[in-house]
Amino acid sequence: MIKIGIEISHGKLRRDILIHPSRYFFIQLSDGLAFLCFKTCNFRGEDIRTHIIDGLAVDEEGNLNSIFQNVIGDAILELQDCNTRSWQGDEFPISSRMKNMISQMPDLADWIISSILTDGRNIILCHSATALNPE
Repeated sequence: MIKIGIEISHGKLRRDILIHPSRYFFIQLSDGLAFLCFKTCNFRGEDIRTHIIDGLAVDEEGNLNSIFQNVIGDAILELQDCNTRSWQGDEFPISSRMKNMISQMPDLADWIISSILTDGRNIILCHSATALNPE
């Protein structure tokens, strides 16, 4: 296994996450549920962890709802319609609608960088993102 690490500043990583979210995010299916995720590893490219990302918003009735729930559901239907095979197991590329949504969420990118990419954690690029989702 060849491990390649690239150093990047907070600002450049933030900009790249917002411009090319499909490089970092994917949909994972687990037990009949779908989640928006990304992966991290330690400085040696080991200890790989999957992180589920979600945001909650209050609806008219005061209930908290996932802001990604509808777009994830639409993405799964789009994948089924296109007969897109998963990259790896139950991991699938994000949809165009999800790319647009994430691209408009700079606070999400800042939160990931400042809260999750700490203590030697590094974000992992989706290995087939450019092959399945050219940008």
